[in-house]
Amino acid sequence: MATKTPSRFIECGKIINTHGCHGDVKAEPWTDTPRDLIDLGRVFIGEGEDKKEYRINRGAVLQGRFLMLSLEGVTDMNAADSLRNAVLWAAREDFDLEEGQYFLADAIGLPVYDAREGREGNLLGTVTDISPNAASDIYTVKTPDGAEVLVPAIPVFVADVIPGECVRMTPIDGMFE
Repeated sequence: MATKTPSRFIECGKIINTHGCHGDVKAEPWTDTPRDLIDLGRVFIGEGEDKKEYRINRGAVLQGRFLMLSLEGVTDMNAADSLRNAVLWAAREDFDLEEGQYFLADAIGLPVYDAREGREGNLLGTVTDISPNAASDIYTVKTPDGAEVLVPAIPVFVADVIPGECVRMTPIDGMFE
């Protein structure tokens, strides 16, 4: 089975506006908790593998779900405004994942097998997207015949994710038909 080589960088948020007149930015974090992004200590902005590093001088959680970030080298409102809509990236090595944790981005593109039929099982499709939802994330699986199936990321359906290898699911009757 071919393994997927992960990128050095992981999307971790987006700058959505300026904050004040001293170069601070308002950001929407895409991490487990808003504080996780601040705790990284640095973010990257740019395309491809050639991104510019910005040290986080300070940060604060706003309204429970947004961030105010002061980025090194961004010292006025014009510089902050030039970063509006920029995606924030983090280096993989800046995260300390615990046993069993993985990046959602690493599941995208993986083959999906029926967990009831052993490690490889019956190929159900490929994960093409993972969307956040209030109750649980939703995996979009494209079947071999081109149909898309939405699967809640709950243990009854998603048995396990093996980063770089596959996702094993336990579908109910009719789910992939």
